[in-house]
Amino acid sequence: MKTTDELIEILGGTSLFGQLAEDDLRDLLERCRHRTHISGEALWAAGEPGDAAYILVEGRLETTWRVQPDGQRSRQAARSGAMLGLAYLVHDWSHESSAYPLEKSEVLELRRTDFQELFEQGHPAAYRLTDALADELVDEVRDANRRMHEVFGHPADTLRTLRRRARSSERR
Repeated sequence: MKTTDELIEILGGTSLFGQLAEDDLRDLLERCRHRTHISGEALWAAGEPGDAAYILVEGRLETTWRVQPDGQRSRQAARSGAMLGLAYLVHDWSHESSAYPLEKSEVLELRRTDFQELFEQGHPAAYRLTDALADELVDEVRDANRRMHEVFGHPADTLRTLRRRARSSERR
């Protein structure tokens, strides 16, 4: 496992936390659980309650989720400082995805309660995380809009597809 000084160097080298003072990074690290996961050991699974976000320290993680109409999607994180599960810092939704290490990986786990304390104290790290969450949500809305356009942007094609599916289900 990395030392506190190594973790400060890693976090300080990220665009998210790079502008924070060393003392602010130490405060953040004091609130995080430093965890090591082996390949295949879930950080979280779809359907489980979400109550934390994760910062990748070292290794590679893959997040997979179902997306209509495309099926399953996945995203890999292999960059130190990559954030996963930011939305779970602000609400207790159940996970709609699963996250697994593809190799032995180190993460920092920040629980919602610890984030909320940082936020209430006006800690700079909490504001940086809030900005990152807003950026992530904007990206998700753009992706949803793109998928909506794919499905409903061509009404004639959508109707033909729906009619074909209805006929094939009637035959069963």
